[in-house]
Amino acid sequence: MSSDRRVSERVPVVLRALYRSRDHVVDGIVADLSNTGLFLSADIPATDAAGVDPTGQLEVDLPAHGTVRLAAEVVRLDPSRGGVALRFADVAEARRPLANFIIKQSFWSR
Repeated sequence: MSSDRRVSERVPVVLRALYRSRDHVVDGIVADLSNTGLFLSADIPATDAAGVDPTGQLEVDLPAHGTVRLAAEVVRLDPSRGGVALRFADVAEARRPLANFIIKQSFWSR
């Protein structure tokens, strides 16, 4: 999705995260985060990329909030950046800790 189509501001972060689907586990670092999704930097071998399930569970470690778990879907695999773009599939209530974290990060990064 191009930046002109995004409806949510992305905030650069460095957070551990894990994406689990039926047949794959992608362990990586969140490079940027918004209230609708994130980019997970991870080493995904080309042989595995085609087989990553489009829906799964995401676990993000947030400072002062612990691990946040929510459903996510793959928007795109991006070999040039080395990772995967994910969109949150959960209801707004499940994303509240992420939204609070984004607000704090946005404030302190100015």
